[in-house]
Amino acid sequence: MSAVTASLAPPWPALREELRLHPGPPDPAGHPTWTLHDPVRHRFLRIDWMTFEILGRWWLGNARLIAEEVSRQSTLHVSPDDVGDVLALALREELAQPVAPPRARAASASGWRGAARWLLHHYLFFRIPLLQPDRLLDRLLPLVRGLGSRRFAWATALALAAGLFGWLQQSEAIKAQWLDLLSWRGQLLYGVTLVSVKLAHELGHALVAKQHGCRVPTMGVAFMVLWPLAYTDTTEAWKLPDRRRRMQIAAAGVRTELTIAAWATLAFALLPDGPARTAAFVLATTTWVSTLFINLSPFMRFDGYFLLCDALDLPNLHERSFAITRQALRATLLGWRQEAPEHFAPPLRRALVAFGLVTWVWRLSLYLGIALTVYAFGFKLLGVFLMAVELGWFITVPVWRELAVWRQGWKAWRHQPRARLSALLALLAGGLLCVPWSQSVTGAALALPAQHLAVQLPAPAVLRELHVKPGDTVRAGQLLLSASTPGLQREAAQAQASVQRLAQEVASASLGGEQQARWASLQAELRMARDQAAAVQTELERYEPRAPFDGVVVDVLPGLAAGQMSPPARQPLLQLASPTRWRVEAYVDERTARALNPAQAATLALDAWPLRRWPARVLSVAPQPTSLLPHALLAQAHGGLVDALESPAGWVPSQALYRVELALDAPPSAAVRVWRGHVVLQGPQESLAAAAWRRASALWQREAGF
Repeated sequence: MSAVTASLAPPWPALREELRLHPGPPDPAGHPTWTLHDPVRHRFLRIDWMTFEILGRWWLGNARLIAEEVSRQSTLHVSPDDVGDVLALALREELAQPVAPPRARAASASGWRGAARWLLHHYLFFRIPLLQPDRLLDRLLPLVRGLGSRRFAWATALALAAGLFGWLQQSEAIKAQWLDLLSWRGQLLYGVTLVSVKLAHELGHALVAKQHGCRVPTMGVAFMVLWPLAYTDTTEAWKLPDRRRRMQIAAAGVRTELTIAAWATLAFALLPDGPARTAAFVLATTTWVSTLFINLSPFMRFDGYFLLCDALDLPNLHERSFAITRQALRATLLGWRQEAPEHFAPPLRRALVAFGLVTWVWRLSLYLGIALTVYAFGFKLLGVFLMAVELGWFITVPVWRELAVWRQGWKAWRHQPRARLSALLALLAGGLLCVPWSQSVTGAALALPAQHLAVQLPAPAVLRELHVKPGDTVRAGQLLLSASTPGLQREAAQAQASVQRLAQEVASASLGGEQQARWASLQAELRMARDQAAAVQTELERYEPRAPFDGVVVDVLPGLAAGQMSPPARQPLLQLASPTRWRVEAYVDERTARALNPAQAATLALDAWPLRRWPARVLSVAPQPTSLLPHALLAQAHGGLVDALESPAGWVPSQALYRVELALDAPPSAAVRVWRGHVVLQGPQESLAAAAWRRASALWQREAGF
């Protein structure tokens, strides 16, 4: 049984009684059209002359009789198949009463399954009406009618020109305003201003619709993936046969915002510094961006979409372009030559296909972006859930439905060469996804000299002399600086005096006399005094550090000079490094660390020279993960690659990282300093499908707390 024959099978559904019909604009061929209003769903459908004649004789309840009556009483030639197409349209657009038993419908929509299905279908976009503004608009319209006049439009253009001229002379003030917006007061003012502009935007739609005689039933808040947006119900604009009036209603919100932005531009140029000027700056900047990049986008059901529908005279552009795109994909992938849902000129048809594809990609990107925002700044598990639902709703469910259509038309396309080619390419792509590939892994890294010394003093001391400066080359054993503490100097003098006194007493006791009996004890006291003096001398030498190797002084504490007190203990006074040998300190994940082997080749890239590469070799891999990141330079907050959070103890990596030591075959630079970059290592073999599954499952387990 064909699709048309099946649609004509009894029982014949009756049309819904609440449907309303309004005259529409003529089509491009000059034939009359009508707009069918569904007041329950508050949707409008444009129908042509033949559909109007068929629906006018719907009460006959038989496709053959309806076709005969239309052909006899009009100049149209209608077949039962044409009536079947209209019946399919009525069922698809829910214009006819359903033929399923009410009890079955109630059972399918009741219970928790019905609630879950409703939530799944409506969480992406749903509306909450807050007020019925029709009476308020009747009172407000006479007061603001002059804002839509040509005189006011010319005044707005002059205000914009004068404001832009003032902005060109206040570049420094504009930079200061951007900095002021970074404060909490600036952010609060930005939020309040943005909300006010959006309310004015919706009020502009409502007032222009009211001016053209349309009823505005509701205004409220719409939620797009739980993101709040103001909305105004102006769908009654489809009752207007004049396309220009419909476009004026659709463009009213954008015009309102641009008008506000123009006058705010002039206000910023004239007002003195203060909250009012900051508010004018926000209005003059963010309003342009939100209007041009959000409201004028035709890929969502915003103002730009309705303007494009009216400009092309194609109502329900999204649904119609999607149907054309699906039919084009079936022809491209399967060679399935179906009857087109609608017939358009080839250039317009190609444009609709491109528009449908771009709209799908745009919506998926937008919804995933909102889910990522929720994940990054809000409830992590909710963000993961939203992303999973959107991937299922925008990819899995449409693909599943499309495959169901392919299965129904199996006999029509199974022998097509294009279908076999597509199947072969799909198998090859699936095979490539499942084949293990050798992959390169990137890890955050620092290149630093293999011999490095941070010179510190054991305690604050007075700096007597600084023997080196940055860039000096020193030899092993060379004195770097001299410092001392008064207490330690007195202790050294006392120890030396004790040694001298006891040495004299030992010498006297050896000659005889009264102290000869104490000669042995004096010898012991002398040894203890000499040990104490040596210990004090060793401590003094710690305040006179020497270079342990040949190297270069790479850094000296700013402001360090003779006669000054050194900073607190454990703060480096100067840095000494050897320029001949270099090493690399990298950090990779556990899976990569387990696959590394000693002497394995790697490549180093530095941020200072992103196009150059240096060969390196793996020396060792730490057996345990790093609890704290030893170098703050590697954290993302400082421009590095490691996602880490700052704590009182230091920077804590968000995931387990293992320290890898590598040796450089050649110095990266003549400048002896620490260089930040990354290393490229040969990771374990893994297929793309396995890698995607591993990352997704790890993310889910981490956020769900399993």
